[in-house]
Amino acid sequence: MVETTTTRPADDGLNDDFTGLVLSDVIPKRDKPWWRDPTLVKLNLLLLCALLTQTASGFDASMLNGMQSLPQWKLYFGSPQGVELGAMTFGPNGGTLISILISSQLCDRFGRRWPIFGGSLIIILGSVLQTAAVNYGMFVVARFLVGFGLGIVAVAAPPLLSEVAYPTHRAKLVSFYLVSWPLGSLMAAWTTYGTFQMADSSWSWRLPSLLQCTFSIVQASLVLFAPESPRWLIYQNRRQEALDILAKYHGDGDATSRIVRFEMAEITATLEMEKMQRKSRWAEWFASPGMRRRFLIAAYIPAMLQWSGNALTSYYLSVVLGTIGIKDSKTQLIINGCLSVWGFLTAVLPAALVDRVGRRPLFLMGMGGMGLSYIIWTILSAINQEKNFEEFSYAAGVLAMIFLFSAFYHFVSPISPTYIMEVVPYSLRSKASMMYQLSGNLAGVYNSFANPVAMKAIGWKYYIVWCIMIGIHFTVIFLFFPETKGRSLEEVAEVFDGPDALAGTNAMKQLGLDVHADKAVAYNGNSKAAVEQQEKV
Repeated sequence: MVETTTTRPADDGLNDDFTGLVLSDVIPKRDKPWWRDPTLVKLNLLLLCALLTQTASGFDASMLNGMQSLPQWKLYFGSPQGVELGAMTFGPNGGTLISILISSQLCDRFGRRWPIFGGSLIIILGSVLQTAAVNYGMFVVARFLVGFGLGIVAVAAPPLLSEVAYPTHRAKLVSFYLVSWPLGSLMAAWTTYGTFQMADSSWSWRLPSLLQCTFSIVQASLVLFAPESPRWLIYQNRRQEALDILAKYHGDGDATSRIVRFEMAEITATLEMEKMQRKSRWAEWFASPGMRRRFLIAAYIPAMLQWSGNALTSYYLSVVLGTIGIKDSKTQLIINGCLSVWGFLTAVLPAALVDRVGRRPLFLMGMGGMGLSYIIWTILSAINQEKNFEEFSYAAGVLAMIFLFSAFYHFVSPISPTYIMEVVPYSLRSKASMMYQLSGNLAGVYNSFANPVAMKAIGWKYYIVWCIMIGIHFTVIFLFFPETKGRSLEEVAEVFDGPDALAGTNAMKQLGLDVHADKAVAYNGNSKAAVEQQEKV
């Protein structure tokens, strides 16, 4: 996000003729980096209210990993294994699955900000209850509550990021959304390593539980000052409020700047066409080949991220390390901590390169590298067991492959929400975000209960399943994932629906806003030309 822009001089007259232009043509050039622009610094800091969402999720995963190596936690809860451990792991997934019943409706009715605020408060409550847990049941219920709040926040956060961010920052910011997952994982891993020293106190596991709500407190505070999505406001016919936000954060306070006028016209035109086509209906997912392809992508990616073998290192690292003879609790905690640092560092680079390299190449490189490292990991685990774990070199090789797998996994994970938010139209964006949670957490149900049982029953042979799954994912990406870089949210429609798609500049032209962009704020949705065109569709 280091591209530069200059404080743009005022336009010489209001040139409303945007015929043949796209958003990238009207973005002003700046001669200083964004971190020296007070307006963009303020906007990006406020968007931390959405950006930090996955920090709580990453903290939770690594925290439970670390707890399984804490003697006091195992003593307090009776060293849970199999289904009992699976229920503990499933808690956040179960809570999130329950939240999908209301999450997208909350985002469509109340906007993006208030669901983030309410969900953050629920996470805080769940963290406090988990800290105070006096038995197994209370611990599991508290984790369900954390998942319920996280599910609401996670549905609202990606749309807010993608719809409010400055255009040249959007892809990177949304990609950094999942970079916050390994950041939370990193913090939890070293927190549990530190509390490991509290050998005779239940606070060795209670303190990490309490610290989990730290990020939610920050989110709940920041979101009160963050701007609402201009697209949501326009969809609610609150166009003046949307114009004020775009002017303040995208136009250096100038409502007459070309970028602000273009964004208002493009967003208004696209959303009006979506309203007339009733694209907010669930049935719209299957209305055309382009929409069916969008549905495949939106439903497949979150399941793909869960079913790539990564859950074994996210939630069951202690079990995996045990299969290669590394059973010392302190050593396991150190490895967990180092893997979390590594995960964060390797996630930053792909997120920063998402606009330069593109989405499709990162998907393919990441999945290909994951497959190669998993195959070698499987082979070395088999040899290590055959030799009764007597040669440390094989265990070291497995560890190296786990770290390599983690690096390639983070080629894929940061760009996934970016891609989904781009490919779906506004009217279905909150539904797509909800579906992201549904698909990912349904896949997580399998991980929660099958992984510990399978690891206990067949050990390293279970890795073969994930080698096959990664091969399937690579094939699906190659065949069905188009490139979307360099386009605005509205312009991506042309990739799926063809050059005549009624979105972006085509919608502006249809409503006459390409030459009369100043009419966008007052547009009443009664354009005769638009209606006539709609009848032809």
